[in-house]
Amino acid sequence: MTNSSIKTKEPITIAIDAMGGDYAPLETVKGGYLAANKLGCKIILVGDKTKIQKVIDDNKLKSDLVEIYHTDKEILMDEKDPARAARRDKDASVVVANQLVLEGKADAVIAAGNTGVATAASLFTLKRIEGFERPCICTLIPTSRSKMFLIDGGSNIEATPAQIVQNALIGKILSKILFKNENARVGLLNVGEEESKGNELYRETYKLLKDHPEINFVGNVEGKTIIDDNCEVAVCDGFTGNIHLKSLEGGLKIFAEQIKEKLKYGSFLTKIAALILKNSTVFEQIKAHVHPNSYGGALLGGVNGVSIISHGSSNDEAIYNACRNAKLFVEEDVINKVKAEL
Repeated sequence: MTNSSIKTKEPITIAIDAMGGDYAPLETVKGGYLAANKLGCKIILVGDKTKIQKVIDDNKLKSDLVEIYHTDKEILMDEKDPARAARRDKDASVVVANQLVLEGKADAVIAAGNTGVATAASLFTLKRIEGFERPCICTLIPTSRSKMFLIDGGSNIEATPAQIVQNALIGKILSKILFKNENARVGLLNVGEEESKGNELYRETYKLLKDHPEINFVGNVEGKTIIDDNCEVAVCDGFTGNIHLKSLEGGLKIFAEQIKEKLKYGSFLTKIAALILKNSTVFEQIKAHVHPNSYGGALLGGVNGVSIISHGSSNDEAIYNACRNAKLFVEEDVINKVKAEL
């Protein structure tokens, strides 16, 4: 790395892997500028300076709080061996962005590229919090009336019962910090509500959660009831969590498309109703509550620094909201509070 002049100072500084994601660098750069202008954060866009500058010039983006940290190396979305790539490509944008946090030149890192690579880059660079076995993606998802954490959202495809219990502990801590919930209810995402449901992994995890003195365990929760506000934290392995997240997103997408189609091509009265609703704030309120872009990105729990993993399909709104989350986690001193609680 050559840009050694960067110094950490107020305001909160966020390093963004500008080259990561399906729509990078266009959406990552635009999202970074939104965060700088709306949140007052200092943004370091890490990536190919020529490509980043072209986005800035083409879109006439302006802010004194944004700077570019040049590296022409990047790891592609279809990388088959994330861990090896993160170790091998030390000058890749996602690794460099994490390095800036390690060196104290940034307070948080955001990456929307290959999830495995982003996780590995943070794990290898920032290291684990002592006592934490594996990092986990702590994803906020909407419920019928509020929000909840789903952990793990895809960091570890395979997990042990003890690691899922750690997911529950960090979820309890995050719920306490962000939602002021002193005794968050924890559910185990499973194929049925009965204690005997699931494979050996889930039956053993159930026993550990049930007997844990510091976890307010409410039993198994199913995919169809997880959004019914039965718990504030739901835990599972990353394979199950990622499938559930993407199924939820797909279901919400179909629902939104059906509403648009019926309102657009419906009867005269339907179109009148659509016009009335369009001029109200109802749709915007619903979108703000359920759309993935409104949540931006998830904290990578268990690593020794604020690392936000965003959707591969993130647009500028999602990157902006990821920055908003990162700013909140830094302001709340989440990492040190997690260490203290653990």
